[in-house]
Amino acid sequence: MTTNMTTTPTAPAVSTTRLRRVRPLLTFLMLEQLRALRHPANLFFVIAFPSAMYLMFNNVGGIGTQQVGEHGNVSATVMLAMASFSACMAATSSATGTAIELQVGWGRQIAVTAGGMRIYWAVKVATAFVQATVPVLVIFLAGALTTAELDARGWVLGFLLAVVTVIPFILWGLGMGLLLPSQAAMGIAPAFVSLFGFLGNAFMPLNETMMTIARFTPLYGPVALVRWPMTEGWTYVTDLPAPVQDEMWMAVANLVAWTVLFALPVVALRRRATVRQ
Repeated sequence: MTTNMTTTPTAPAVSTTRLRRVRPLLTFLMLEQLRALRHPANLFFVIAFPSAMYLMFNNVGGIGTQQVGEHGNVSATVMLAMASFSACMAATSSATGTAIELQVGWGRQIAVTAGGMRIYWAVKVATAFVQATVPVLVIFLAGALTTAELDARGWVLGFLLAVVTVIPFILWGLGMGLLLPSQAAMGIAPAFVSLFGFLGNAFMPLNETMMTIARFTPLYGPVALVRWPMTEGWTYVTDLPAPVQDEMWMAVANLVAWTVLFALPVVALRRRATVRQ
């Protein structure tokens, strides 16, 4: 009689092995979040500045509580726009810092480690999304504690869309960080996001001419999509007697087009960060 002595790994052993593999990744990710959140510039430009903008604009002219359509009021439209703007600003700052790290040679060191650049990019992209989530949480909380009124669908979809639509601005920050010297990149990349906010109908209603231009600027798509669950594309135009409605495809096409355009310099420049000099 023979006895089968073959043994198979148990479930706890498999789980322990997987945990050991992902633990360095989770530690790297956590340290990146703490490092970014402790940076004074991030705390001001990503949290304090957009929150102050929301509190300043949410009730201009005493119309903050005025109803807009069936799903919310004026304060809610301001809150959604500021959340989108601040999320894009946070993603840009995070991605620009990543590109500067690569410029100074960190990428060449990471490339020879076990995880290589694949792990590095995964952590950095995750960091950019987490950094984008923080100001959205702060501004949504400010809206909930003041005069913003929005139905449940608008709160949930608005929050998710504010985070997801930062993709082109992650690429924008990476491209500027790889293209420009570090000090110039940290100043110029976020400054252009503020300019995109004014041009993209994020801060105040525009006239018909500026609204036409806005539809071709980078922040129009994210802001329009974040507002969509509430406004369904309706926008107030200052020199027209009635609001106008944009189709959803216009915001989606804007987001896709700028994602592709901002990705081109990243693809062209990324090899420079790991090439031996």
